[in-house]
Amino acid sequence: MNTDSSKPCELDTLVVVYFGQDCDLIVEDCDFNKLLDEYLTTSTEFNLRMLLANINEIENQSDGYEVLIARYKGEFAPDLWNMTAQEWLGTVKARLISYMTAKGYSTELSPF
Repeated sequence: MNTDSSKPCELDTLVVVYFGQDCDLIVEDCDFNKLLDEYLTTSTEFNLRMLLANINEIENQSDGYEVLIARYKGEFAPDLWNMTAQEWLGTVKARLISYMTAKGYSTELSPF
């Protein structure tokens, strides 16, 4: 993943729509858990798998967390939820995998 937001990915939806500047339009107090629950329960299995792939890609990059912050600069700041970018992404990933497993969705991603 890089900072070029002209190449959209599923992480864009989560970050910009649910955790961006207008997060209070989805959940009045921008509560992290409520926002993430809203994303998880309204997304398709395909979208959830794409998000997992995006998160894995960031985690496998040596500068992934810096790229995350740079890509969404001005739209998103994990410190709003008292987290670093690494903590925010790790929490999202853990909840995503837990949700997918509970729904019976595979969390195995294609190596391609």
